[in-house]
Amino acid sequence: MKISKKIGVLVAALAMSALLTVSLVGCGGSGQGSNNDFMEKGDGEHLVCAVTGKLIKIAPAILADQLGYFEEEGCDVEFQTVALADAMASMSVNKLDIDLFGIVPACSYVLQGIPIYVFGGTILDGSEFISTTSFNRDLKTAEDFRGLKIACQREESGQIYLKAYLQDNGLELGKDVEFEYVDNPTTALEGLRSGQCDLFIANNAMGYTYSTSMDDIKVAGAPADVTGDYPCCRQNCSDDAYHNKFQSLVDFEVALIRGYDYYLNNKEDVIKRMVDYSAQTPEYVEAALYGTDSYRNMMDLSPDPHTNEIVDYYKAMLSIGEIEGDEIQPAPVKKKVVVVGGGPGGLMAAKTAAKRGHQVILMEKESELGGILKSESAIPFKYEMYQLTGTYAQDAIKSGVEIRLNCEATKELV
Repeated sequence: MKISKKIGVLVAALAMSALLTVSLVGCGGSGQGSNNDFMEKGDGEHLVCAVTGKLIKIAPAILADQLGYFEEEGCDVEFQTVALADAMASMSVNKLDIDLFGIVPACSYVLQGIPIYVFGGTILDGSEFISTTSFNRDLKTAEDFRGLKIACQREESGQIYLKAYLQDNGLELGKDVEFEYVDNPTTALEGLRSGQCDLFIANNAMGYTYSTSMDDIKVAGAPADVTGDYPCCRQNCSDDAYHNKFQSLVDFEVALIRGYDYYLNNKEDVIKRMVDYSAQTPEYVEAALYGTDSYRNMMDLSPDPHTNEIVDYYKAMLSIGEIEGDEIQPAPVKKKVVVVGGGPGGLMAAKTAAKRGHQVILMEKESELGGILKSESAIPFKYEMYQLTGTYAQDAIKSGVEIRLNCEATKELV
């Protein structure tokens, strides 16, 4: 096995990732000891790994699979297409071993005391600023953002780190700089063109697509230019995989590192392979994975877990209130709150509001809680996720939430 010296160092980094998992789970209140037998070979345990669509940001894993590296390392990997939110829920009940996405969901689950482990990296950085071509402000310091209105999507990792950075450097969020969550990029683009927002924090290569197909849109910079490097998608695993399949996780990582080495040293073939895999154009694949003379890609596909940066990111989420700490602060003014919808998100929001002292009523128009998971409960690997609805409902009721079924939230009723 020939791996460059630079990549070989990352094999040792995997051993240190055990410390990372302890640190993060410790933040949730259930730290556990680390597994140090990382130099042993695994027993070829079956690993189920989630992938989301045909996204090429996991190129090292795709290459490791296509080039036979997993097999050569004795790693039995099965890839399943699973939505990001479903992947975390499945891992929480040990129905899925590995997910290669999602730092924000991982931190959110860890906070709840659910043992989700981060054992490697998928992407470092990865977000960029989109603006109209008339926007002419340099974005290098916190002060450069004063007075701006910024659209973003909740799952975009760059927006979290940027908010924390601006707050730490003296800007008051919501006053000196405003952030607004949008449901989709189309809404953000409309906001840019109408002047409702100044910037849109988008995922890597969206700027390439927009700037090459729209005359009035450009890439205005990147959060990492201001904040420095931050972790984006991570390699996450379940409690069962970490404790019972640890050596196979090491084999998985070694194979993935070999895929990363191939990505670094075989650009032409990698582009061809990723075009075949994703059905994207060669121009897009090159821009997204390597950048071009006129486009700077922001994704660093390093498998390094970036242990300290993950902990910093977790703290950043806490500091801006993106996730609540163990101590939920009472609301200064108690209000009557109506939560519409009895899916997992609605139940969690209702519980949190009730714990802050509000009088909370959750209205669900159907006769049963669960949201979209109800229609998917017949799928074997999703049934346990559906069962989580019962747990969330019990927690909400214990917190004082009044749940009303068969109750559609109309303007008159609310």
